[in-house]
This record gives sequence, C-alpha cells and structure tokens, in this order.
Amino acid sequence: MGQLSFWSADALPRALTDLEGLLCGPGRAEIFGRGSAARLTVVLGPEPEPEPEEEDEDDGDAEASDDTPEPDPVPDDLDPVPDIDPDELAHLDLDPHEIAALLGRAGGFPDTQRERGRRADIPEHAGVSPERACGDPGVGRQRSRIARTAEADHPLVTWRVRALCCALRARGVPAEVGRAEDGRPEVRTAFRADLVDLARAWTCGGGMKHVPDGFVLDGPRLRLWVLAAGALDGKAYTLGLDPDAPGSGDRLLTASRHAGLGATLAGAARTPVLRIVGRRRHGRLGELLGRPPRDLADGVWPV
Repeated sequence: MGQLSFWSADALPRALTDLEGLLCGPGRAEIFGRGSAARLTVVLGPEPEPEPEEEDEDDGDAEASDDTPEPDPVPDDLDPVPDIDPDELAHLDLDPHEIAALLGRAGGFPDTQRERGRRADIPEHAGVSPERACGDPGVGRQRSRIARTAEADHPLVTWRVRALCCALRARGVPAEVGRAEDGRPEVRTAFRADLVDLARAWTCGGGMKHVPDGFVLDGPRLRLWVLAAGALDGKAYTLGLDPDAPGSGDRLLTASRHAGLGATLAGAARTPVLRIVGRRRHGRLGELLGRPPRDLADGVWPV
C-alpha cells in the first residue's frame, strides 16, 4: 500500500500522458492528414437501444387510395363524336370553331375527359398529402430521437461531461462539447500537434485503437478513466471499455493486475468492462485515484 502511493494521482504532476486514461475507456484518437495534428474524442453514456422496425409508409398510402370513390361513367346523353376526323380538315386553314360548325358542332368539340372531371366526386384535397398525425412514423422517429437525447442527458452523464472538460483544461487541452450521431454527448478537443505522439501510440496500422506495448496504469490515467467510464455496480466496481476495440481488453486487464487491482473481464459484447471486486481492491483503487473531485456524482468513486 505504501509503494502504491507513489503512483497516486495526488503524488504525480499532471501531464498529457494522463489522457491515455480516456483511451482506456470510450475515448478515441484521430490523426489529421499526414500526421501533423491529432485530437481526442470521448462519447459519454450508454449506447441507445436500436429502434424497432417501422411499417412501410406506402402501405398506409395504398389503403388510403382504396377509399377514393371512382368517377361516374360518362352519361349516354352526350352527342356521339362524328366519324370524320377533324385533323382531315386542318388543311382548310380554318380555326377550331369553323371546323366545328362544318361538323355541326356549334358549341365546339366535346371533351369527355373534362366532362368526367366535372361530374366525378373528387375529394377537395385529392393529391395533397395529409398532415402528419401522432401515429405517423415520422413523428415516431422524432419522438425516439428526443427520448434518446433525454436519456443521454442523465445527471451522471452531464457530470462526466463537466468533469472531463475540467480535467482536459487542467492539462492545457481545452475541449468543446457536441453531440454524436446517436445523440449522446461528445467531448472533443481541437486538432493539436502535441497530441500526435499519443494518437500514434494508440493507433495501429489499420486505424483501429490498440493499447501500446508495455502500457502502465498509474493514478492519473486511472483517474481520467474513472471520470469517463467508472461506476459502482453492486459490490463491484467497473471500468468501461471500448466495444469497438475488443482487442484492448486483455492488455488493459494485464495492466490493471500489475497495478494490484485484480480485475476481471466482464459485460456483454457492446458493454465490456473491467470488474474489480473486494473491499481491499477498492481501497487500493481509491488510493491510486487520489482525492475525489468536488460535487461528486453518486456511484462514481469506488470508496
């Protein structure tokens, strides 16, 4: 216990390498262009559940079209169209009314299509899409997005956003807060030259995140990992892993055991965690983390 205090976050000076703790969890490093700059991005909160499949909107339109009344047939009292084709009289250089007079049609040629339109009981708003109602799939998708945003703005997630921004600023790396594509809060830095070495160390040739060889977990790295993804789970304490970097779990497990935490891998495929059980191990983790931050959210600190 006495030796571990030398690795405590309170005993070590702040440094850019502390940000590796964010990459142990949900953080990602992104290299810009040819490697002249890099940035860190941390998406916070649990992944939203997939939306249920929605019925095709065309089915509703098809059912609505079946209710449209059919037009009335053309009445039989209309005069029959003569056998003479009016186009045969076009060479006489006469206007349509004169041609109609020659054919005995003083009122002009009957337009059966226009007559059908006048006599058919066509709805007033035919061809106009109805307004979206509460049961419309578009409204359902909008409500689903609102629900996901409300879940992402849980007080614990909001606290993590503020804590990470403070931790980054304390290490000379200001950050801004935005929204990921799924609606969750996203803390991200600007592209900076001083983050390139860290990003290269945590990125393999294919652009995937991986834990560097010989990685060591000390107090400052653990502290930032806890701020981003640490939580009490009953009698256990869990440190969230990146579900999109499945190969990182084994190396982080080894690093945690070298730090004396005795963790195990647990969780589902999309919610992997390092699980730490036992009062003594929780106390060791708390010693490495140092003093808890002010305005601490419930369920974040191990002791």
